[in-house]
Parts: sequence; C-alpha cells; structure tokens
Amino acid sequence: MHLRPLFFILIFATTFPLAAQLGEEIVVTASALPEKVAETPATVTVVTREDIDDRAARDIADVLREVPGLHVSRTGSSGRATSLFTRGSNSNHTLVLWNGLEITNPYFAGYDWGRFSTVGVEQVEVVRGPYSALYGSEAMAGVVNVLTASRRSGFRALAEAGGHGLRNANASVTWAGSSVNVSGSLEKRDDDGFSANDDFSQTSASGSMRWNATPTFSVGLAARHTSYDLGIPRNLNGAGTAIIPSLQRRQDGTERQVSVPIEQKLGRFSYDLTVAESRRDDTFEDPEDAFGLVLITTESRTRRARLTTRTETSFGTIVGGGEYEHAEVDDVTNFGPNFTGGERTERSLFVEDRYGAGSFELSAGLRWDDYETFGSELSPRLAVAWLAGSSKFRAAFGEAFRAPAVGELYFPFAGNPDLEAERSRSFEIGYDHASGFSATAFHSDYEDLIVFDSATFIFQNVGEAEAQGLELALQRNITSDLRASLSYTFTDTEERTTGAQLLRRPRHAGSLFLGYRMGIVDTNLVVQHTGARADVLPVSPYSRTTVESHTVFDANVQVTLGRFIPYVRVENLTGVEYEEVLGYESPGRRAVVGVRFGM
Repeated sequence: MHLRPLFFILIFATTFPLAAQLGEEIVVTASALPEKVAETPATVTVVTREDIDDRAARDIADVLREVPGLHVSRTGSSGRATSLFTRGSNSNHTLVLWNGLEITNPYFAGYDWGRFSTVGVEQVEVVRGPYSALYGSEAMAGVVNVLTASRRSGFRALAEAGGHGLRNANASVTWAGSSVNVSGSLEKRDDDGFSANDDFSQTSASGSMRWNATPTFSVGLAARHTSYDLGIPRNLNGAGTAIIPSLQRRQDGTERQVSVPIEQKLGRFSYDLTVAESRRDDTFEDPEDAFGLVLITTESRTRRARLTTRTETSFGTIVGGGEYEHAEVDDVTNFGPNFTGGERTERSLFVEDRYGAGSFELSAGLRWDDYETFGSELSPRLAVAWLAGSSKFRAAFGEAFRAPAVGELYFPFAGNPDLEAERSRSFEIGYDHASGFSATAFHSDYEDLIVFDSATFIFQNVGEAEAQGLELALQRNITSDLRASLSYTFTDTEERTTGAQLLRRPRHAGSLFLGYRMGIVDTNLVVQHTGARADVLPVSPYSRTTVESHTVFDANVQVTLGRFIPYVRVENLTGVEYEEVLGYESPGRRAVVGVRFGM
C-alpha cells in the first residue's frame, strides 16, 4: 500500500482541534434497531438535511460523491444512467433502500441514481461492509438508505433557474400531530442539457402517513413516484468506429413504490411488519439507429413482505424475522419479446443479537435465503466495537451474496438459468474519534462473479476479484464560523484471471468541503478529486485504456433573509472537461440562481 494514505492520516489528525464526544446521530440501517453512531460497530456515514442544503444539491448522487469508499460514475449530463461503486465492488453490490424499502432493479440488478432527487429527504445513511446477514441479496459491499420522515411540522419550498435551460421547483410539507404524522413532497425539473438532444425533464412526488392508534400500535402508508424523459445525444456508428450525434435517441419511464408499515410493542417484545410493492417501467427508442428502428419496453414488478421481531434478553436484544420477495420482468422489443413473465422468488429467515456491556458492543447475525432459481445461501456477520473515552475501535467480518438477476437468468441467447449466486467474504478494522476523524481498512474477496463469457456467449459464474483499501474522513467545526469535511479513499482492485484493475474504480479519490459563515452570508465550496482509472474505449477495438484524473469545483453563496434564503451556485467552477465514463462528456460550467423558503 502506498505511503499517500499515511500522509493523509497525519494531516487529518493534526490539523483540527478535538471535540468532547462522538456523534449522537441516530441511525437505523446498520442494524434492525435504532442506534447511535457512537455505539454502532459499523462503518456509517450520515448525510443530513443540513448537509444537502449547504451544497444546494439537487440529486442524492451529488452528496454521495463525498462519502468515503464510494465512487459515482454518470454517463454524461443530469438524469443519465449513474452507477455507484462501493469499496471497489461492482455497481450492483450495493443495496438501495427508500425508508427501509428495497428499490433495486430486479432486471439486471443495481440501481440507477441518475434521477433520485433530494426533495423531501431528511437523512441519507450509508453503511459500508457486507450486510447480507440482515438484508440478503445485493448488500455485498454496503447499503444506502434514503429517509424522508420528519418528526417536526414544517414547510419548505425551492425555485431555481440556471444556464442551459435549467428550471427546477419543489415543495415539501410535514404535519406532526400527537397521533398522526403526514408529509408530502413534489418536484418539477427541466434541463436543456449541454448539446442537442441532451434535454432532461423529471417529475417527482412522495408522501407518507403514520397513525399512532395507541401508544404501542401504529400503522402507516408511504408512496413515491418519479417520471422522466430524456435524450441520449450520442451513439456509435454502424461500424462501431466512431461516436456520432443521435438526435432521435430517447428514453422515458416511471418508478414508483408503495409500502404499508405496521408496528406494535408488547412489553419487552415488539414487531414490525411491512408489505410493499415496487414497479418500474422504461422505454427506449431510436428510429435512426444504425441498424434500424429500435424500440424496447421493460416493465418490472417486485412485491415484498418483511416481518421483524425484537425481544430483550439477558444476552442482549434478539432480533429475528423473515422476508418474502417475488419479482417479475417483461422485456419487449419491436422485433418481438425478449421474454415475458421472467420471475425470481425468495424466502428468508434472519436473526441478530445486539449485545452491549459498558464500553463493549457486539453484533452477531445470520440469515438464510432460499431462491427457486439457484438454491439457498447462508450469510453470517460478526462485528465488535470498544469505546475508550473519545475513541472507538471496531472490527467486522461478514459473508454476502448477490442472487442472479432476472435478465441474467432469462435474457434471450445470453441468459443462463443454471447460474449460482455471486459470493463475497469481507473484513475490516476501523477507528473513530470524537474529533470527527474516522479511518477504516477493508479487504473483500469476490467469487462466482456473473460475467458474459465470450467463449460461450452466455452469462457464467467465472469471475473472481478482490478489493482492498483505506477510507479516511474528518468532519469538524473549526471555529464558530468555519466548518470543514474531508474524505479520502485508496482502493486497490484486481481481476484475478488477468491481474488487471477493475474498470472505473480510481485508486485515489477524495473531497473537501469548506463552509464559512459571516453574518447572514454562507459561502460553501466543494472540491472533488477523482484519480486515474481503467476503462474501455467506447469504439472499436474496445481495448482497455487509462482515464486521466480530474478535479471539479462547485461553489455557492447563500444569504439568510428571515425565512427566505436566496443563493447563487456555480457548478464546475473552473469549466474542466472530463468524462466519468469514456464516451460521455460531463457537464461544463453552469451558474444557478435560486431561493429556498422554510418555516
């Protein structure tokens, strides 16, 4: 491992003064129990509403870029396909939750972060490490949980406009009564983009209701809807030798979730039951494709039920439960159906023991998942933490898996119904300090990775890889007016069959946030650095190459005028030209003027 991470440790540890105690944020993702960040034996980063406002961030992906261990790759301008890589793993190895509800796409797994707005979001919890012991498939490298529930009544609204035809307006409201909590949000966004056929429009809405019928029983309803329409401005020519403009290449779709949570406490025993459905419909069309008209419609539906129980014992808090999931995908083209009624069904049982004694915390969990398509998996996890004054030492080990996606099983000619699950084994050691400093070393081995085998032209379990590295983070209020956060990640990946680095994972990446408050004026700066990384040429001969590093500056100035906060934001302040994915130019410089209202 290079000496550069050690240099960053020294800089982080000596630059800022120390605080009196560890963070008191409450998180719900690292365990089936609400717990304080200071006590959990997990690697957790919490992004708050205040963090989002400081950055005037429109999308969740924009704030995830600053989380250590995460790397975001977007294929061009806003709204385009956006992948998240956690600790060097694949983009489909991070489970995505909305208020605890899994929203990952069952077609080819993973989640497209390109159209997940920050409107109505109160907190984003990012837990790194294997979590199949609690969540099952896809939680191989971590979990991102986007939470929207607010405990306080209030109203927020925002309107902004910027260069290249950006127009955005949203509002959110919460009413918190003695027994009923109701909230909702709405957003409309339009963006002309940075070239012809680079436009993007989106409408997002969400709402929730929770009724505390008695002090020990509650029932709720939560729903989310997003619709979008966008252009895809570039495509390969018929020979695959050049990228050319594509003025008619379009994509649109909808995503929606609905869930009904029920919770009851019965003395030392409690349970919560959630039934939910998630649907996604996408249409892709290009009448001027080099091979003629292309029209593809994909519909996916996932139904889930999850029961979790808790019991206080002398051995700690025992959490147990079960989960049922059924996913269906239909994929149809203008040439005929790829497949209809592709299904995947899963049943699971899980148990976790959370034990605490003084300064010692233990989390031990085991989950059994059974799939009709490939069989069953056992996923253990063990994590410990020891608190010593202002310090916390922690270590964790876990095994995790990803079930074959519906597309990998049934896609015409390439699908393989005999696929096994992808598997991983991971461990980490970490240190947290009351100063806001955190350091974590991690190592993961991946086996039976599902790849498209060029010898058989079908998906096969032939991939093996490893990823290891170091995450550093520091978040501090340096003075009453100056606050800062730093992150740095060193990631070393290797594909075992070739010895090559995994694609689009930079070895070195980091960010710096500085916020300075002077009276009613807040000035905020975000610097994000992405190191050199491997990628594949987007044109023939599609050989491997190295993408140069880049550094992007975003800045904003906000003025607090009572309930109104007008602001000016400049994205890509220096106008640097770069590509996060080869062949897809990232946005250039853009100025945005807006105003927030809150009460």
